[in-house]
Parts: sequence; structure tokens; C-alpha cells
Amino acid sequence: MVKRIVILLCFVLLSACSMKNPFSADTLVQQNQEAIKTQLTRKYHNTLNLEQVIALAKERNLDLQIARIKQEIAQIDKQIAVGNLLPQVNILADYTKNYDQLHLDFPTKLLGFPHNLAVPILDSSFYAYAFNAQIPVFVPSLWFLVSAKNKGLDIRTLLTSLSEKLVALSVMSEYFYMFSLAGEENALLHEKLSAEELVRQAKISLRTESILPWEFDEATAYFLSKELALQQNKREQEIAYFHILQSLHVPFDVQITFLPLEKEIFSLPNLENCIFQALEENEKWKISALSLKIREDVKKSAISEFLPKIILGGNIFSFDNNLLLEDNASFLSLFGLLSVFNGFKTVNEYRKALRQEKIAELELVKEYWTLISEIHSAYNSMQNARELFGVAETNLQAMEGKFKQKQAEYKHELIDLKEYYSALKEYHEAISFHEKAYFQYRLAVGTLAIAMGKNPYQWNDVQNPSGNIMVQQ
Repeated sequence: MVKRIVILLCFVLLSACSMKNPFSADTLVQQNQEAIKTQLTRKYHNTLNLEQVIALAKERNLDLQIARIKQEIAQIDKQIAVGNLLPQVNILADYTKNYDQLHLDFPTKLLGFPHNLAVPILDSSFYAYAFNAQIPVFVPSLWFLVSAKNKGLDIRTLLTSLSEKLVALSVMSEYFYMFSLAGEENALLHEKLSAEELVRQAKISLRTESILPWEFDEATAYFLSKELALQQNKREQEIAYFHILQSLHVPFDVQITFLPLEKEIFSLPNLENCIFQALEENEKWKISALSLKIREDVKKSAISEFLPKIILGGNIFSFDNNLLLEDNASFLSLFGLLSVFNGFKTVNEYRKALRQEKIAELELVKEYWTLISEIHSAYNSMQNARELFGVAETNLQAMEGKFKQKQAEYKHELIDLKEYYSALKEYHEAISFHEKAYFQYRLAVGTLAIAMGKNPYQWNDVQNPSGNIMVQQ
């Protein structure tokens, strides 16, 4: 009966533990959403610039949070490896109960006694406890393990740093794309107005039979295409807006105003200096170099298996039965182990380590040439984008002058409304092209910055606040 009650209680407890907790996932998400809403309202007043967006993305990005936890695990692994070099202290305790008391019979019948003499050697119950300590004196494999784990922590730190920069570049791309669409909207709006005026004039011409019906339909189709393009642009802007909210892990019902980016042109080092900085700061290059050093530690650890291992230990114990043993004793030992033959395992581990080291060397050489190629590609892309921005800036100045002239001509009724809207459309297209060219330039600079191990957004070199293109010296 008691057994059944115990089984029933266990079943109830297991059932309770397996029940879905209604306050686990949904409540956690809701609390997280409310927290970010409060932060956006109180701290940022629902208005963010690009720097704040990047900071929030780094704080809330789930992949970055996972990377930071893996970095903490690497730190713990290093501490575990260091712990192997420290003294190991153990307390052992034992309590034993025998069903029969153990005796040793002495042949006393030979001396004339009626029975042999039974001498107890162990009590029916007894206890023992010991205090044990040991420390490795000479175990080289543990030293190389600590060195490898320390380099593994450095690799995790570099991976976290690289992930933060890639998140920043991704957010910059989404941010620029949203504002590029906003710039296109103005051009499409005035293009629609121009097409609408074209339809109005075509309608008048159709009434006077100056054009054929199919020509009026063609003008109407042209207007509908511009209206559709404008609607598609607005939908794409909404999608781009939601993509930024998704990158920030912000609820979609939050209304945030994003501030435009101030234009800055950076004075960048020449190609040779970019390569030198990349070889000093690039995370992937550093990771490859550390991977080679880890393989060297693995090789040294494999070599150390041919050497003896020496461990110093000591023990203090107590035993309540002192017929055969002293009730208290202590000893100090120096333990040595030398592997003579273990089925060629040590030899093969060393051979394997040599080949892994060779692979790491080849991967380091491969990463070197990959890095050089990336720097050349990113640097040339940056130069192309900067030159394109210069063309866009000149084109904007020309279109601005043209629009002012057309504006004056329309004011004095020298041109019709259609031609005025056409000039206004060209002006806003120049503005949109100018914005896109600058955003492309900033992304090219950010890509080059990551290849050099720099922050893609906060490039703190010499800047030209005037906004004019600076000639590379």
C-alpha cells in the first residue's frame, strides 16, 4: 500500500512538471516588448538616429547575445583548464555494517581448552574517513591545454567583435535603403503629377480631335504606371521600416521616427596603409593566426605524452577499528607515470597533430591572400562609390539650377505645367540619385572598415565637414 502511494505521488509530481507553463514563453515575450517600448519612449522619445539604431541592434540582436554567451563559456573553459593545475582536495567518508562480526579462531584446543578461542577482527559496524590532496608537479599536457583554451577565448572575443561590426553594417544597409526609398517617393510623386497633367492635356486634345483615342489611352496607361510605381514605393518603404524594427526586435506597433544621416566624407589612408592596418586588426586574419598557435599547442601536448608525469599527493585517514590498522595514519607520496607502450596511440596522436598544424599553416596562407584580395576589392569599390557621389553632387547642382530656371519660366507663363512638373521630377530624381550615391559610398567605406578591423560606422579619421569630395593624397 505504501509503495502504491509513493508511486502515485511521483506520477503526480512528474505530471505537474511536464505541464505547459502558461506564463513562460508568451509572458516573457510580452514583458520584453513592454520593456523596449518603455525604453524607446522615455529614453529616446520614439526618435532614433543611425548611431542609436546601431547601439540598440547590438544590445538586442539575438545572434550577438549567443556570441557573448559562447565567449563566457570559453572563459569558463579556460578557468577549468587552469583548475587542473591547482591542488585537488577530497574528503572521503565510509560507514560499513556487517551482518556477522568477523572473528579469527585460534587453535586453543591443543592447549587443553574445550573450544578454540575466537578473536574479533572487525566490528559489526565501523567507519573510516580520509583527507586526500594531490597536485600535478610535472604534467606538460595540462600546461598546453591552458594555453590552447586561452587562445580559444581570444578567438571567441574576436568572433564577437566581428559579429558586432557585421550587425552594424547590416543595420546601416537597412537604414540607408529606407531613406533611399523615401527619396524616390518625391521623384515618383512629381512624375505622377507630370503624367496627370499629360492626361489632362490629352483629354482636351481628344475633345478637339487633335489626337486619336489610342493616344489618349496611352497617356492614361502612362499615368497609371506612375501611380502604381508610387504605391509600390510606399509599400517597399513600409517593408523596409519593418525590417529595421525586426533587426531591433521592436514590436511592429511601435511608431518610430528615424532621423536622416548627416553627410560626411572621410579622408582614408592609401591602399598600402589599409593593408598594413588589416594585417594588424582584421579579426578573421587574427583568428587564423590563433588557430595555428592552438595547433602548435596540440602538437606540443602530443609530444609531452612521451614524457613522464609526476604528481605529488598526500593522505590522512582515520579508522575506528584498530585491531589490524592504526586508527590514525598519514602518508605523502610522489607518483610517477611513464607510458612505455599504448598501442602506438601516442605516436599516432603526434602524427595527427603534425598534419593538423600543416592544415592550419595552409589556411593561414589562404586567409592572407583572401584578405589582400578583400582589401583591394573594398578599396576600389570605395573609390568608385566616392567618384560616383562626386558625379551625383555635380548633377544635383545642375538640376537645381535647371529647376530654378524652369520655375521662373513657369511663373512668367513661358512654359506649361507639364514641362514644369517634368523639371521638378528631374530635380527630385537628382536628389534621390545624390542620396543613393552617398549611401552607397558609406556602405563601401563600412565594408572597407570591417576588412581593416575598424568600426563600419564610427570611422574617426579626418573628416571634411563641408561635404566636398576630398582628393586622396
